[in-house]
Amino acid sequence: MACSWPRATTPTTWERPATPADSAILATLYTSGLRREELVTRTLADWNPDEQSLRVLGRGNKERVAYVPADTARLIKDWVGVRGRTPGALFPPIRKGGQIRTTPDGRPAHMTGQAVRKILIKRIGQASKLDPAILDRRVAPHDFRRTFIGELLDAGVDLATAQALVGHSSPATTARYDRRPEKTRRAAVQRLRLPDPARGRQSS
Repeated sequence: MACSWPRATTPTTWERPATPADSAILATLYTSGLRREELVTRTLADWNPDEQSLRVLGRGNKERVAYVPADTARLIKDWVGVRGRTPGALFPPIRKGGQIRTTPDGRPAHMTGQAVRKILIKRIGQASKLDPAILDRRVAPHDFRRTFIGELLDAGVDLATAQALVGHSSPATTARYDRRPEKTRRAAVQRLRLPDPARGRQSS
């Protein structure tokens, strides 16, 4: 089933709901660390605009809270303004005519992980008109998660916090995404100092 949006909201390709939806989807992937399957199974009820967070049920049925920055929260807010408040998928698939795909009971349906990949491919194609070099890079939805973890670690966020944010069961898994160069690690070690032996003798 599908529900039609008022014609006033869909006069041109760039003003159709797909554009704010795609923006919110890609921004959420980039700034939340969600897996693709976690993104597509989110519902409107999972979104907390006050906390700028999403309730996530990850692998192994482990629940966590994923936070997004203010810029992403604004994009989600804009999308929800177009989507409406009907319970159902937060990011439903949208037909070419600007119609949201719905379930038999009229709720926004969940898109597939493959649909997310198609959105990414489509937007990369559009961006390549401004920067053809983009086509030389192979980009997949999981790259957003990889980049999210790398950005956190680059910013000095501790491994345990990064692990909790992305829902890894082991810190070793999170550590694989550490892209900090050797010089950064070397500089970190240079900050360490041995205890002063003189202080130890004074205290004894």
